Amino acid sequence: MLRFILRRFVTLLITMLALSILIFGLSEVLPIEPALVILGRESTPEARAALSEEMGFNRPLPERYVNWLVRFISGDWGDSYRLGAPIQPLVMRRLLNSTILAALALLIISPISLFLGVIAGLYRARWPDRAISAGSLLTISLPDFVVGLLLIIIFSWWLKLLPADSSLRGADIDLAQHWRKLILPAVTAAFVLVGYITRVTRVSMIEVMDSPYIRTAILKGLPYRTVIIRHALRNALIAPIAIITTQFAWLVGGLIIIEQLFNYPGLGSLFADAARSNDLPMIATSSMITVSLIVFSQVIADVLYGLLNPRIRFS
Repeated sequence: MLRFILRRFVTLLITMLALSILIFGLSEVLPIEPALVILGRESTPEARAALSEEMGFNRPLPERYVNWLVRFISGDWGDSYRLGAPIQPLVMRRLLNSTILAALALLIISPISLFLGVIAGLYRARWPDRAISAGSLLTISLPDFVVGLLLIIIFSWWLKLLPADSSLRGADIDLAQHWRKLILPAVTAAFVLVGYITRVTRVSMIEVMDSPYIRTAILKGLPYRTVIIRHALRNALIAPIAIITTQFAWLVGGLIIIEQLFNYPGLGSLFADAARSNDLPMIATSSMITVSLIVFSQVIADVLYGLLNPRIRFS
């Protein structure tokens, strides 16, 4: 098992290196002149040339890539073209906000989707299965911005229970005071994933219940509850738990529409603002952070899969 984990982390490092080359290369081929973005259209060609020379834009491409990668690893992520401020503290603050929102969404997703999926699998082709399957299909079909708007109309405008504005201002955010601002965006983010993971859990539960070892346990006279809890659930939950782990990265860096809808200061909205303003350092940093989360979550999912599945043996 230890050797498997080490191999996964070596693969992680190779993947991150390849993706860093891709991200840096894409930032170079974009038809954007950094000096023009920084100085503005009213600047003179001489001023832009001097700034390009000062910032090292005229150096060879491999040298610039190595310098960029070394600075990124050391925590020096440069300054934002749009804000003229260091990128690292701003990204870390947005990453913390997105992580909190993602963790709250997972607290909603995990118990609901796993419970509904197990019930649907156990009552296959009966009314609980049909009701849960229809509901999960509905949640998958609705776009997240539609769900968010409906929640704002119901809970903010009509019932006036929760705020529609989820902006978090100030240097120190007290979640004990502002927790109500996280509920609507977290529920919106969880809505689609609940249906998706429910369906995956249902299929996995049906496959396990049809397996020979489950039929053997039932024929031996074991109580049905014992068969489900001790034998079926562990194998049936392998695939859903792995999917939940990999979806964490999307919940952290991919909620652009939800963050824009609720005015939530997360990593996704920061990336969108950087893309609109051609802020290349911010785009590259946000992309690397998001890619790192995706790769790390995939490695964690693989490790969890190995721990939960006793049939896997790693040499």
